[in-house]
Amino acid sequence: MVLMGQNRAMPLDTRRFETSRQSAWPWRAGLVVDDPALGTEIAAALAEVRATCVFQIAASSPVPEILALIERDSPDLLFVELAATSAPSKDWMTAVLGAGGNPLVAAVHTSADPMQMIEALRAGASEFLSLPMNPAIFGAMDRIATRLESARPSEPVHGKIIGIVSAKGGCGATTLACHLGLALAKADPSRKLLVADLDYQSPAVHRICHLKPLRRAGETFDSVRKLSSSNWAEFFSSLASSVDVLAGPEYATALPEPWRIESLFRHLTRSYPLILADLGRQLNPGTWAFLQHVDELLVVSAPDVLALYQTRYILQTLTSRGFDRARIRLVLNMSEQTPRDFWIESIEQMFEMNCLR
Repeated sequence: MVLMGQNRAMPLDTRRFETSRQSAWPWRAGLVVDDPALGTEIAAALAEVRATCVFQIAASSPVPEILALIERDSPDLLFVELAATSAPSKDWMTAVLGAGGNPLVAAVHTSADPMQMIEALRAGASEFLSLPMNPAIFGAMDRIATRLESARPSEPVHGKIIGIVSAKGGCGATTLACHLGLALAKADPSRKLLVADLDYQSPAVHRICHLKPLRRAGETFDSVRKLSSSNWAEFFSSLASSVDVLAGPEYATALPEPWRIESLFRHLTRSYPLILADLGRQLNPGTWAFLQHVDELLVVSAPDVLALYQTRYILQTLTSRGFDRARIRLVLNMSEQTPRDFWIESIEQMFEMNCLR
């Protein structure tokens, strides 16, 4: 097997893979309200300052459901209708703030009720807002932003996602993902990693690894709203002491919605330093759905005409759609009988890449 690295950059079309525009209010908010008018006015204010609303849930929802969303999405600020929560304000705030994450809370109410204000502030809310929200909500957000900025910790370290795509069926991309995961785990047993089978055409990681998974990727995407560190073990199978496997879908199924993909990848990068994602063969719709979330891409090819033709098509298509070619590595899967000097020299010329021997 030979790894090939990029020796010169190609022109980048940023339209396809451009990052989202940075919010003017750079903090994440969650809405925990029952009253529609409160939800509408808060959402409008967040949209006006281009803030990110990571979730909205009814204030009367069970506390464990709200805690799961907080753990999954890590909001910096919660707008909470404390008068509608399923527990008294003080008990509700104790349960939520004691579970970790420690978002600030802005209590909201339909009217400027002095008793509601006193109860909310005594419970631990940082702000109290009532209808109409405008313009008071913007002053509150400015004060909260100041507090958040002063308490901002160093940037958390997120895991790296390496996507693996096969030029065509039979090139050994899935086998590479499994063996690479085991080899990396052997080299550093203290580092947990995940092999995620996201091949929606012919998932095979569980068969190669001789696993009988109870849950699969499709169910994981369906349950992404409820994913947390406490229940994640229900969704993966263990391959080795430090290698977990997320099995591919059992049957042909529709691709998950983009927000489900983003939520799952966010959870995975918080849980694992490294994720090896098997994206299947060629540039199928599933590949494009997951591709924008990977940090590096391994294209697995073989020394035969069809595989090399498909490899060239993949590289050209990725480049034309703005995928940074410097993030691509070419893996040439060769047998002992392959005339290495001939193939390596020819492929270096064809793809303008240097072989890392």
